[in-house]
Amino acid sequence: MKPFPFQCQLRDYFKNQTKTWAWFLDKNVQKEQIESFKTDLLKNAYRIDPVTEPEWYALLQKAKDKLNLSLSVTLYQSQQVDYNNGAIVSFENEAHLILSGSILKLLNHDELLALFGHELSHIHLNSIENGDFEVTNRIINAIANDYKSELFYHETARIFQLFTELYCDLGALKVTENLETVITTLVKIETGLEKVSAESYLKQADEILTRIEVGSSGESHPEIYIRAKSLQLLSNYTDENVAKIEEIVKGKLDLQLLTLFSKKEVYGITKNLIDLFTKPKWMQSEHNIVLYKQYFGQYNPNRDLLLDADFKTKIANSRDNLKNYYAYILFDFAMCDTELKEIAIGHALDVSEQLELDTFLKIIIKKEYKLTEKSFKDFCKNCTVALNQILESESESSY
Repeated sequence: MKPFPFQCQLRDYFKNQTKTWAWFLDKNVQKEQIESFKTDLLKNAYRIDPVTEPEWYALLQKAKDKLNLSLSVTLYQSQQVDYNNGAIVSFENEAHLILSGSILKLLNHDELLALFGHELSHIHLNSIENGDFEVTNRIINAIANDYKSELFYHETARIFQLFTELYCDLGALKVTENLETVITTLVKIETGLEKVSAESYLKQADEILTRIEVGSSGESHPEIYIRAKSLQLLSNYTDENVAKIEEIVKGKLDLQLLTLFSKKEVYGITKNLIDLFTKPKWMQSEHNIVLYKQYFGQYNPNRDLLLDADFKTKIANSRDNLKNYYAYILFDFAMCDTELKEIAIGHALDVSEQLELDTFLKIIIKKEYKLTEKSFKDFCKNCTVALNQILESESESSY
């Protein structure tokens, strides 16, 4: 079982922050905290005895063997939580697995094994590679929970948690070796139904994914249809299928849901867009250079960029809020130098059409200039004529 690329990317990022990593590496759980947790657990849950329920503990042992775990695990039934759920907490070489709701009645033995495999996989993830992913989890959550932190840290923590749950679903698949069993387990826990069809639900998941923009909005767990589809892909584990899962979970780039990494990606796309838009020499006016510096702090354009298929794909892989943001950037630079206004707007219309941002830019122009549909068409025509005149006198290609 391999962690997902996003998890590894975040682990590598924090390991390079050597002081932060060293500080969190020194995990110090006080004995008093452990005893307090155990006391609260005994007060609020029924401890299931392995002597009276040997079958459930035999399933636990089978799951541990499949995952190569040797720690002691105790089962509990919550007295306080009435919805179907499972949770696990571990201290050193012991773990406490708490079930809630009617899970023990709802699931058959194979499905209970899948649930145990999922929960134990949390411990498995925390134990591999010298506990790197457990440290990574504590770091990103500590930062995200700080009220002074920027929102992209919260989004990074959320995505990391979603992939953690998918990793544990993969653990359930490893333990049961049965895709149908793991999917019926998930659906039963979510719906409370005693009888479900994995095949039927996979068809439903495919239908959902064709109807909506991909991307999970789950805070702690991906939606069940995403988990089911991911399991189907993971049952044939390839790098290509893992990449598909990451695309399904993260979705298109979203201006409101940037992570530590997608923030850098959007920054790069923004710079490339401005570099491309200001590539013609007549767009490199003093006013535009000043505006460029306001964006990036210095003037360091890459004049070798091309408006090629790869860049168009990056723009296309964006939600509408980002496309609108890109269109506003074009408008911003088009309006910067009043001596270039009509030419620059014609240029912006041309570039936006090639990047399929024209719908957004046209709305912006109409709004900012307060144009009617007729006056807008006349305005665009004048801008296009102005652009063509300067292009005819230019020997170089604009982009």
